[in-house]
This record gives sequence, C-alpha cells and structure tokens, in this order.
Amino acid sequence: MIKNLLSIKQLQQRFGRLPVVLVSLLLLCLVIISAYQVGVWHARYLKQQVSEQKQQLTQLYQQLDQFEYQRNVLQVELDVEKSANQNLQAQLGELQEENYSLRENVAFYQKIMAPELQQSGVIIESLAVSKNRAERHYHFSLALLQVEQRRELVEGEIAIQLVGRVKGEEQRFNLLDLANISPSEHNFMMRYFTLYEGDFLLPEGLVPERIEVTADITRGGSGRLQRTFFWRDSLRNGQASGENT
Repeated sequence: MIKNLLSIKQLQQRFGRLPVVLVSLLLLCLVIISAYQVGVWHARYLKQQVSEQKQQLTQLYQQLDQFEYQRNVLQVELDVEKSANQNLQAQLGELQEENYSLRENVAFYQKIMAPELQQSGVIIESLAVSKNRAERHYHFSLALLQVEQRRELVEGEIAIQLVGRVKGEEQRFNLLDLANISPSEHNFMMRYFTLYEGDFLLPEGLVPERIEVTADITRGGSGRLQRTFFWRDSLRNGQASGENT
C-alpha cells in the first residue's frame, strides 16, 4: 500500500499537471491488460488440454473398436467350434448307435453260425442293468438260454465280475457278492433258461467299464462260456450288448 502511494506521488511529481484520476485510470488499464493476458494464456492452456484429451479419447475409441472387432472374430470362431463340436457329437452318437446295432446282429448270427461259442447248447443271452432311485444303486438281470432243440438238463456255475477303475486303477468286484447272492445260488440248473437277478450298490469311487460273465458247465456237457458286457451299453434301454469269447 505504501509502495502504491509512493508510486502515485512520484507520478504526481512527474506529471504534476495530470489529474490523479487519469493516473488511476492508467493503472486500472494496466491491471486489465495484465488480467486479459493471463486469461488468454489460461484459455490457451485449457484449449490445449481439451485437444489432448480429445486425442486420447479418439485413441481409446479406436482401441475399443479394435477390441470389439477381435471379440466378434473370437465369437464367430467360438460359434463355429461349437457347431463343429455339435456335429461331431451327433456323428459320434450315430456311429455308436450303428456300432451297437452291428454288435447285436453279430451276437445273433453267432448263435446260429458259430456253435463253438456255445457250450452244450447254452448261451449267455443277455444282461440288463437298470438304475434304481437311490444313488449308486442298480438292478441287474442275467439270462442263460439253451438253444438246442433237444433240451437236456444242464447244470453249472455262474460268475459275474464288475470291472472298473478307482482313481485310474483297474478294480474287480464280485457282482454276486455285491448283490448279496449267497455262494450256493451261484450254481444253476436249467432245461430251457435260467435268470439271475439282484440289486447292488456301486462301490464308492468306482467308474464302471464292463461286466464279465463266466458260465462253467458241469452237467449236460462240459466247458466254459464267457461273455463281456460293456457298462454303457448295458444301461441302454436296460439291455446289454456284449462280446462272446
């Protein structure tokens, strides 16, 4: 304040004839011009900032467009892969059905054309496995059939092995024991057919793969008859398809 007063006094001394009002106006003009220049500089600064932000925003939009394009390309590729996988699954299902039908036909013709696959006219006709309501609880039904016209009394012993994997390692279980069928009932005696049935609980952690059936003929002939039934096929319509050996 003192400095300003001194400046005014100096101006009054130098321009003694000019009114104080004029000097004040000059000072006010200087202040306005300085403020205007500061405002112009600030406006230029803000304009530059806005321009840079617009450039950044444009770049972000470009990157977003690229990402959207890449996402669309990946989505198309994913859709193509899904469609191809569905087609492969459908073809695989058709092949499995065809394979299942062929194995049934082969088993039928083996009964007629390959008597060496029979013992005393006895065949392991079928194995059906069905799932009960309780978890891991199943019912099985095994049929032995005598196909010769002259049907004599046939006796023998049956053995059924459930084969699967537990933690990747093969494990075998006696299916008759799992079904609580006593050893005395493992023997059979028939003239036309015999049927084994029972309910069993699938062992914990077991991934079943197949069921191996062995029939040893002890009366009305001799020999061993074996047949393997695949677990997955055995659950198909409750009827198993198998291989005779």
